[in-house]
Amino acid sequence: MEMLPPLHRVAFALACCERLFPNYVMFLRDIRELGWNEQDPIRIALDEIWEFLSGKEIDAARFRQLLSNCDQYPYGYENKETAETQRAAWIVSETLELCLDRTPQKAISAVKHVHETLFEYLDCEMCESDEDSDKKSHQEVVEIITNHPFTVREMAKQSEDLQRLQKTPTFTPEFLQWLRTSSENGGKSLLDLS
Repeated sequence: MEMLPPLHRVAFALACCERLFPNYVMFLRDIRELGWNEQDPIRIALDEIWEFLSGKEIDAARFRQLLSNCDQYPYGYENKETAETQRAAWIVSETLELCLDRTPQKAISAVKHVHETLFEYLDCEMCESDEDSDKKSHQEVVEIITNHPFTVREMAKQSEDLQRLQKTPTFTPEFLQWLRTSSENGGKSLLDLS
């Protein structure tokens, strides 16, 4: 991550956001049925960051406003089944912060949400499907999750994105479109949820 130019770090985190976004869409759909009719701050923020990467002038005040809007995320509707949703929203907020402070540490912080989402989701799935899961050591659990097809697919995609970003000195509309859509999974998130 340190080897990427600052805007490339934003682009990498933003591509990760897009892979988590369908988790948030599931939550948004559910809360709209419960009567939440506010404007979706998460999608607005994602779209504006893509516009920023394509060359649109967006100043720090606008990014701070977008960040504030994302803080209006409807936390009151969350429950224990919405952890993946919360992480999808958090990575967008982290990516907005990365637009303001493009350090490698900020980029790593944003991308950690992807890894934590995978770990939490797969750990819960394993607990529900495996009676002996509580007998496994932490190292065994980590190994199972690391080798799970979702994790393997995500790590391969991150590696592909990093390689392409390293070979792309300036962003073209075609490259940004590829980065934004190359991991579309039939409308499903990196966890195959939709």
